[in-house]
Amino acid sequence: MAWASCLCLNASAQNSTALTDKIYQGTGVIDLLKDTTSTALTQYLGANGRLLLGVDVNENASANESNTSQGVAIKSVQLLITTAQGSFSFSDIFTNTTALLTEAGSSTAGTYNTLFGQGGSSQITGSTTGFDLSRFDDVLEIRNVAVSGDITSARLVVNFLDTGGSRTDNASFFDFSGGFEDFALLAPMDAQVLEAAAIGTGGTPSGVTYSATTVSPTYYTEPSAAAMVASAPAAPEPSLMLLLGGAGVAVLGAFRERRKRNV
Repeated sequence: MAWASCLCLNASAQNSTALTDKIYQGTGVIDLLKDTTSTALTQYLGANGRLLLGVDVNENASANESNTSQGVAIKSVQLLITTAQGSFSFSDIFTNTTALLTEAGSSTAGTYNTLFGQGGSSQITGSTTGFDLSRFDDVLEIRNVAVSGDITSARLVVNFLDTGGSRTDNASFFDFSGGFEDFALLAPMDAQVLEAAAIGTGGTPSGVTYSATTVSPTYYTEPSAAAMVASAPAAPEPSLMLLLGGAGVAVLGAFRERRKRNV
């Protein structure tokens, strides 16, 4: 698509786009290259060091969920990228809310990332040109993404948490049901606007408990240096050695500079 050429190295110039594939009944695979190009995705990851995703939470407004406050919990998300140099896998995810939940078939509760939303569109008006941010509810981030080589495949494997038959307030609210969830690849400025809106959290029903992390207003617009140079968890060995070698050169340069100042 024509918009893909706008996803350039300057983070402020990136545009958001809705993704074609959706997540039905809590599980599915999203092919990112249906809606962007290998070059554009490489530039996006190089500029941000992470993948920022908008999610439209589309759940049945039943039990303790309502049209103004709905939720799902995330069991796992993997970003699988194949390049000319090997295969990469990333699963370090972040949302700004988490909840204590018990997966179906388990007797042990754990802390899971959660997503909030509401029925219909929001009142968000600020976004990058030509993208309707009001269709989306929350932000899902995949952190520390770094690849080398030309991208030939890029897929998201998404699994929401099955909260099972336990009818606690949290289990009922954060189950998945109803229609499908839409995803979008977000420009950092749109991720910031969407995160700040806190859609669906204001009307959370009594009895539902969760923890929220305050995200700095500059978090999405100024990627950290650590994210920019992070090595891929499943990166091929040659790429890792190149990264380590580059770090060594930087350390050596700093050491030489200190010696000059001390002479």
